[in-house]
Amino acid sequence: MFFGSLDEVLTYLFKSTLRGYRHYKSSSWERTTAQVTGQIVLLPIWGCASVKLHYKFDFDGHSIKSWDLIPFRFRSDAKSYAESSPHNLPRTIRVNPKDPQETLFFEFDQQGSK
Repeated sequence: MFFGSLDEVLTYLFKSTLRGYRHYKSSSWERTTAQVTGQIVLLPIWGCASVKLHYKFDFDGHSIKSWDLIPFRFRSDAKSYAESSPHNLPRTIRVNPKDPQETLFFEFDQQGSK
C-alpha cells in the first residue's frame, strides 16, 4: 500500500511529534561534534521504521558513547539514510549540559557543519 498501514502512519506521526517537542526542549543545549560509530535500521512488526544512530563524542574531558532514534515514514527511506551515515562521519549533536548522556541528533543541526 502506498500510504502504509494505519499503525505505520499513526506511529510515525506520534514519533515525529515527540521529536518536534524534543527539538524545542533541547534548543538551548550545547552543540558538539560526534563521530558516527554505527547505525541500525529498526523494522518493527508494527509501526514505522527507525534508524538508531550510534555516535561517540568528547564532553568536558570525557569520552561518551550515545545514540538517538530517527523515525522514518517509509522503510526504504530509513535504509537509505542509514547507508548515508558512514562510520567516523562527523555530525553535530545536542548535549544536555546537566546530563551529558542525554543527547539528540537532528538533521537540521547539520546545515552549519557541512
